[in-house]
Amino acid sequence: MSENSRTASHRPVFFSKQPIMDSDRRIWGYELLGGEIQQGIFTVFPEHEAAATSLGSSAYFRLQEDMDRGKRVMVAFDAESIILGIPRALPAKAGVVRVSQEATKTEGVPEELRALKKDGYTIAIDCSHANRPDKECMLLADVVCVDFSVKAAVIACSRGDASSTMLARGIRDNDMFEAARRMGVGLYQGPFFKEPEITEGQGLSSHKVARIELMAILESPDPDLKGVAEAVKADVSLTFRLISLLNSSAFGFRQKIESVDHAVNLLGWNQTRSWLRAVLVADMAGQSEGSQELALISMQRARFLQQLTAHYDYWGFNPETLFLLGMFSLLDAILGIPMQEVTDMLPLTSSLKESLTGDPNNEHRPLFDLMEALEDADWNTLHEMVPRLGFEPDVVRSLYSEAMDWAASFFAVQSGPTA
Repeated sequence: MSENSRTASHRPVFFSKQPIMDSDRRIWGYELLGGEIQQGIFTVFPEHEAAATSLGSSAYFRLQEDMDRGKRVMVAFDAESIILGIPRALPAKAGVVRVSQEATKTEGVPEELRALKKDGYTIAIDCSHANRPDKECMLLADVVCVDFSVKAAVIACSRGDASSTMLARGIRDNDMFEAARRMGVGLYQGPFFKEPEITEGQGLSSHKVARIELMAILESPDPDLKGVAEAVKADVSLTFRLISLLNSSAFGFRQKIESVDHAVNLLGWNQTRSWLRAVLVADMAGQSEGSQELALISMQRARFLQQLTAHYDYWGFNPETLFLLGMFSLLDAILGIPMQEVTDMLPLTSSLKESLTGDPNNEHRPLFDLMEALEDADWNTLHEMVPRLGFEPDVVRSLYSEAMDWAASFFAVQSGPTA
């Protein structure tokens, strides 16, 4: 084992999974990103064989489920990993091998990339750190990755390579997304999809208005419990989603829950209300992949913030309040309206409203910034914030990984009839 590998094995390693979308905001695939990354993700592992074993079992963040849904999984590899054949731990049909343009200059790498391509792997050449794409190198590429925030000119001059698809990384907002789309970019990566797409003059559908009204009743200080239960029972979609969730293996009840009344009697109203909130968010997301991804992230945020504040209770925050904050944090993007309008419709505390509308001085802001650093794979910010907030890297990493798995489990049972 090299000295660099021994050093890396003692550093905390963070992972994040980011969606890659097409021009219609459908999910093309996901990229698995690792902390302490240098030229490739596998510099963080003590041994290349350990990396291969992990990828081969698709252990990270339910990658196998993504591939079963027909989504691709992109992973960055350095030159040594390519030569050792580590990318073959990914299934050929779903595997996307991302490699820097610089790494393709290493002896043996182009030959192995050609062999991978012949065997069905998708080859993504990353030109983010190159002055301009190398024409010979681009012949290997199925996908050309460019950092759009600093390489817009490179994208423009590369559009002539009709044999490859351009992936614009670092798309921060809807304006950047539209600019890239006008330039003929095919794939997009970045936090842009977490911003609301606001169409002037387009209001909420009656279905979503009804969901918001029910959510407002749930958040009122003295909710009409009987009325809420009757409203849920009268809605086939909500009843199905709630009962399916409570009967899933995540709860493990010995007896099968048959009705909303049964759930309230077994769990109590407070717990039933918490899960009903989650079901409402999932239901409002609808069937589009982009909105479903937003709902999934909302739930992983909720779980992460809840468990983080429960573990570090000296912050004095109510974990259930932080769960609610995470769950509601992307309602503007899910509904397509400004967050201020969302908070105006819900009877939330002033502190929660300030958090949701992005007040930089709000007491929850540091935890929100930490959460976004994890989602965006902003490792520099993450490694600065974790010790400053008094957290332990291994704890944060574990809680975030668990939150992603928990959210995926939640959505695994959130399928059924829709209103």
